[in-house]
Amino acid sequence: MLQKVEVEYETLPGWKADTTGARRWEDLPPQAQNYIRFVENHVGVAVCIITVFSALSVKWVGVGKSRESMIQLF
Repeated sequence: MLQKVEVEYETLPGWKADTTGARRWEDLPPQAQNYIRFVENHVGVAVCIITVFSALSVKWVGVGKSRESMIQLF
């Protein structure tokens, strides 16, 4: 099956801005927002974390090492 796999590379614009202070979607550089949307569209699923305490899907993105370094997409 792996013999039928074709690798597809995509090059996206990067960003040099520090995102660890971002706490809202709007705080992310446009290139970072576009990267997340690209992953969602290419993979066909939303970038999200499902909470352990609820059956609801909450959309979050990590922007740093700590638990506080998370932003909610919507």
